[in-house]
Amino acid sequence: MLFAYPSFLFALSALIIPIIIHLFQLRRYKKVVFSDIRFLKQITEQNQKQRNIKDWIILAARCLAIACLVLAFAKPFIPFNKINPIANKDKAISIFVDNSFSMSQQNNEGQLLEVAKNKAKEIASFYHDNDNFQLLSNDFEGKHQQQVNKKDFMQLVDELTISNQSKNINQIIAKQKQQFENSAGSNKIAYIVSDLQQNQFEHLNEIDSSIQTNFVQIKPNQNNNISIDSAWVEQPLILPNTPTNLFVKISNYGKLDITDVPLTFKIDGVQKGIANVSCKANTNHTIQLQFSLNDVQYHQAELSVLDNPVIFDDKLFLSLKAFGNKNVLAINSNSSIQNVFAIDKNYTLINNTEKAIDYSQFNQASLIIVNEVSNMPTGFQNELQKYLNDGGIVLFIPSSNAVNLAQTNTFLQQLNAPQYGPKTTQNIKVTRINMFDDVFKNVFSKIPEQANWPALTNFYPLQITSNIKGYAVATLNNDMPFIFKSKYGKGYMYTMSTPLQSEWSNFTSHALFVPFMLRLPLVNKQSANLYYNIGKPFTYVFDKNTNNKVVYVKNNKEEIAFDINNNTSHSSITIDNIKHAGNYTLMDQNKKEQLGSVSFNTNRNESDLSIASIDTKNNMALLQTNELLKHQKQIDLAYNGTQLWRWFLLAAFLFIVIELLLLKWKV
Repeated sequence: MLFAYPSFLFALSALIIPIIIHLFQLRRYKKVVFSDIRFLKQITEQNQKQRNIKDWIILAARCLAIACLVLAFAKPFIPFNKINPIANKDKAISIFVDNSFSMSQQNNEGQLLEVAKNKAKEIASFYHDNDNFQLLSNDFEGKHQQQVNKKDFMQLVDELTISNQSKNINQIIAKQKQQFENSAGSNKIAYIVSDLQQNQFEHLNEIDSSIQTNFVQIKPNQNNNISIDSAWVEQPLILPNTPTNLFVKISNYGKLDITDVPLTFKIDGVQKGIANVSCKANTNHTIQLQFSLNDVQYHQAELSVLDNPVIFDDKLFLSLKAFGNKNVLAINSNSSIQNVFAIDKNYTLINNTEKAIDYSQFNQASLIIVNEVSNMPTGFQNELQKYLNDGGIVLFIPSSNAVNLAQTNTFLQQLNAPQYGPKTTQNIKVTRINMFDDVFKNVFSKIPEQANWPALTNFYPLQITSNIKGYAVATLNNDMPFIFKSKYGKGYMYTMSTPLQSEWSNFTSHALFVPFMLRLPLVNKQSANLYYNIGKPFTYVFDKNTNNKVVYVKNNKEEIAFDINNNTSHSSITIDNIKHAGNYTLMDQNKKEQLGSVSFNTNRNESDLSIASIDTKNNMALLQTNELLKHQKQIDLAYNGTQLWRWFLLAAFLFIVIELLLLKWKV
């Protein structure tokens, strides 16, 4: 047994008062003269013995009454688990309130977030005012990274709103543990108030045994939800005036099948398509839509379905732009090259000779064709290497004149590309096309078994060594490459084994030549991402260089300025800290010219509303909301132990009653 106020035990010294009263009776006896007391002597002796016993009992009752009263004011108790409750009063309490999108659901008490906020405040009320509190949410805000008193904690809880952020269980516990490191010597208690969504609260790591962790589950009425999970286009590039297929993945996370739910597709606010979605419970379905862009401007699109009450994943925002006017730089161009790029007005062919090369045009070119260059000075080699390293595409066509073949091979070796062997004269044909390479991907709907591929009469055998990273795009029937693709830096080099001359092959007159040449400028170019997820920083590369120092990313909800990065061949910005889903416009530093468009969507991790199964271990507890009253009693027990002061107060009262009864008892 311990005492909350042991200093009050000094009052036990008051026990000496009844003892003194007992030893030194203040009552004086009056003498009465009797003629003969021999008949009273026996009675007197008997009464004196009884009185002495009575006085001792009264003394004991008085002493016990005083002692019990003193002990009651000293607040005796039996400690909980033999822990000193005075140390228990020095507590650090961290309460995580889940404010992710799944907490926008409803139950009988209202919105889950509001229920969770009320439960967090209820839990805080269980503890003393002098305890230290920390509020944590999915935002991990700076104002939540410190301990506060109970009053400030309640205010912080009231300020919580639904957030687009979502942290998993291990991130939450790690953040709570980090905060507890600043609370040395305190009893550490963590609460996680959440719907315990499976995607967020599975894969729980081992918890520090020094931290008492309590999961408080807020259950929704139902777990039904329809989500637009993702969208993508089939082609690597969106081309103007060309039908583009858009695929949309819809997921039904509920227990009921959905039938004919309308999916709406809008571009720049104008409806461009609608589809009815039917999907069985706990499955997904992919819908195909089609659209076409008539220009190369930026367009903002939106996909939407109608689904309540969880609506954060009912819309998907997209940014669309068709690619146009791609520059192709040809060094020593010929009629075959000029004719093929004259077919499509989206290409601009720039001609240079090997004696007059404009290196400033390299960065603006989607493709550089090195056609039968007999002499390659050091400056040309360095600029071409830089262009490849920055992500450019080079088509290397050998010269029919093999005088400088050794110099060519030295340069190719520096680029980790195949080198040329001596000219070989042989009638040979192409037998295989790599349909998985970007230059031929989706070009043919079906390849005939006996396809008539290009034929060669002369070629340079391409020598492949172990250090070359690449593969054959087209292969001859002797298993040697006709066209070989190798990687250098961020770019790719396509090396041909023949010049574009009819004396060497019929490639320029073959049907394969046109798609091959037109697709080459697109190999290392993809449509900019249709959208990005909030919370993940990324680099946005502009279509062309800009002299702006600042770019504004804005929509009708927010506007953020980002510094331009001009350290690479293209201007770019790193975008982060976007708070709201939607379509955003990139404006120049004067907010007059549009430089781009980008779309942000919330992460779909919260769409699956399934509840996790928490495997409670040592120093862990799973509490339902209706169990908090029982939990409060346990906290009181942990704080104060088993209280005995009421029993001592009752005992003091009983001893006083005994004393009064003894005083009235005449002996």
